[in-house]
Amino acid sequence: MYKSCCARKRSRLSCVVPRAPFIQSKMRAFLIQQVLAAGFLAATATAVTPVSDADMTEMLKNNGIRLAMKAQPMFFFSQMNRYGTCIPTVVRSTKGQRTPPSNLCNWPDAGCECRNPGVKVGHPSPSFPIYFSFKKCSATSVRVAYNLFWTKDGWKEPKSPLIHFGHPYDWERAIVVWEKDKCGQWWPKELLLSQHGGYGQLEWAKIHNTFNEEDGSKPRGGANGRTNLDHPKVYIESFKHAMRDTKETDHQGEFDQISEDAYRSDDWWYYPKTNDYVLADESSEVGKFIARYDWGEADSTPPLVAKRLCDESG
Repeated sequence: MYKSCCARKRSRLSCVVPRAPFIQSKMRAFLIQQVLAAGFLAATATAVTPVSDADMTEMLKNNGIRLAMKAQPMFFFSQMNRYGTCIPTVVRSTKGQRTPPSNLCNWPDAGCECRNPGVKVGHPSPSFPIYFSFKKCSATSVRVAYNLFWTKDGWKEPKSPLIHFGHPYDWERAIVVWEKDKCGQWWPKELLLSQHGGYGQLEWAKIHNTFNEEDGSKPRGGANGRTNLDHPKVYIESFKHAMRDTKETDHQGEFDQISEDAYRSDDWWYYPKTNDYVLADESSEVGKFIARYDWGEADSTPPLVAKRLCDESG
């Protein structure tokens, strides 16, 4: 695939540069130089960065954090009509106890009694842990799971307190699927996004908004509309926290929030750093801590996801 793309680029170069005899040699050389420069810029702006097989082997042998950061998402949060929203937090306190759940509040107050961004709209959110796991599923497939934890999910009905659309605690995740090609290089192939007990599954080239590493420090990861770059932009629903690759602000009804039209935007964002990563598979101390508890309806915990990581699909 990559060779054929190069071939197409070469054919375009030969078409762009005229070969008419009246063009002076210096002008022809200048045109070639300009076209090559433009082609280089386009290639660097629109290409995923591959990982060598040797580098992948090394990252798998170590703690996996560098692997996780190779294609890590930028996460986005939003509030609907200034009602606030909850953001991810730690699963246990500094005293080693499980973080208590938050109470559900009346619709449409999504951001009550939980951790809020605490900064003005248009700024990065505070940091939060990425409870991650990684696994080599076959000779040509590697997966990384990025799990986030909330103290609640959803709301309750103001006129009928016994009716609610939510529960204590919430675990959501993104999964990046890496694939090795015939030349021995690894590329991100797919992105799985947790959505109400299942997954949305996207080919990497079809993710709506991606960005390169150098744009990770820019507000919202730089311009939208760029595809097939190193990192995906993941938009988290304001109420139920399902993950999507697009924004949606047109549907603000109560029952819209349990559908694919749920409200999500980019009021705040966070791009993880090295010290945000916490290994949470079955072998880790944190994974064992999580596995000791009953999480109710929030039952897709990081150690369970790690156990079935190679089988997760949309």
